[in-house]
Amino acid sequence: VDANIFRTLPPSDNPDFDPEEDDPTLEASWPHLQIVYEFFLRFLESAEFQPSVAKKHIDQKFVLQLLELFDSEDPRERDFLKTVLHRIYGKFLGLRAYIRKHINHIFL
Repeated sequence: VDANIFRTLPPSDNPDFDPEEDDPTLEASWPHLQIVYEFFLRFLESAEFQPSVAKKHIDQKFVLQLLELFDSEDPRERDFLKTVLHRIYGKFLGLRAYIRKHINHIFL
């Protein structure tokens, strides 16, 4: 997931981009990203998923990289990010305070 989703976002064409007012710039690589997001969600939602095993990969650094992707102008990506973050929040109790802290710092 790291190598496929985490990337430097391109500079915004519109530095004053407002998702409520402006048309989004759609991510050109979305077909690839969508497959990765869907696979990762299925992994998180699997009955065989074990947070205790995955916690060495899904850690604070991983969560912070996810949160940084909310700057994407593509609403499809932000929607998947919201769902992924919600699943991580629900399954990784030890990351909840960290997630809340950084959401407050980034979005408020």
